[in-house]
Amino acid sequence: MSEKLSYEELLQRYDELQDSFFQMKQKYIGAARELDQRNEQLAEHHKELSDSINYALRIQMAILPPDYMVKKCLPKSFIFYKPKDVVSGDFYFVEKRGNKVIFSAVDCTGHGVPGAMMSVIGFKYLEQGVNEKGITDPAELLQFLDIGVNDSLRQTADESGVKDGMDLGICTLDMDSNILQFAGAFNPVWIIPTDNDKFLALNKERIENEERITSYCCENGKCLYAIAPDRLPIGVNEDGEPDVFMQHELQMDKNDIIYLFSDGYADQFGGPNDKKFMHKKMRELLMSIHDRSMTKQKEALNERIKMWMGNTDQIDDILVMGVRV
Repeated sequence: MSEKLSYEELLQRYDELQDSFFQMKQKYIGAARELDQRNEQLAEHHKELSDSINYALRIQMAILPPDYMVKKCLPKSFIFYKPKDVVSGDFYFVEKRGNKVIFSAVDCTGHGVPGAMMSVIGFKYLEQGVNEKGITDPAELLQFLDIGVNDSLRQTADESGVKDGMDLGICTLDMDSNILQFAGAFNPVWIIPTDNDKFLALNKERIENEERITSYCCENGKCLYAIAPDRLPIGVNEDGEPDVFMQHELQMDKNDIIYLFSDGYADQFGGPNDKKFMHKKMRELLMSIHDRSMTKQKEALNERIKMWMGNTDQIDDILVMGVRV
């Protein structure tokens, strides 16, 4: 049989339960206040971090060539620029010296804030090389950049323990003669001629004697020519000796198109099997859209990669530059 409690005992149990409930309530109120305080602190820290990153974005955007300058130097061009985070480790460079336009697509180590810090260093040395030193030869510019980044990060003899650098292709286009010079560190240049037979006639000896030029042709006769870069890193010279880069030269014709890019587009995962987009698909895409206006090409690149990604997260910064001669 269950124990029968007197009225006084029931009142005592009731008081004990009320006291226990009050203590628990106070405990939960205290925990809730502490949680609110921590949430406020987290929100404040998040705002400070967001403000810092957004200010870093303002700095990065300030150093990038403005649209009007790009169009002034390269009237028929597009830049498809899609950072993974707020700030980017990819950046583009466009500068004019005399009758020559120097342009480059650069992929720095990492993305986000670390990549953006590297981009400021890279942009500084490219600008200094062109505007202060008067360098327009791509191979010489790469060497100047290599020395500058190596010295800035003290990477000779592993002084700083940092092994950061950048991959890039640099082009110089003579606006009078339409001669294109190129040098690359891990990143190639792709060229699609408007008239393939004429392109071959203008560059017969160069193409025959150049082991680094590979042609990709499709059924409609359109061809893409890829010039392979040097596989030498920018800014990592433990022996203190700057790398020497090979320079390539081709005669371009009106409406030929030049493409520079980082690896973000080709490396993006997506599709039905969550695979990389790859350079093969990228070449095929460019050959299918190269005769469109530069604005339409940029739109096509954006739509294709969005479709490929679907719900997959972007894994890296994306940068593609197109220039029509």
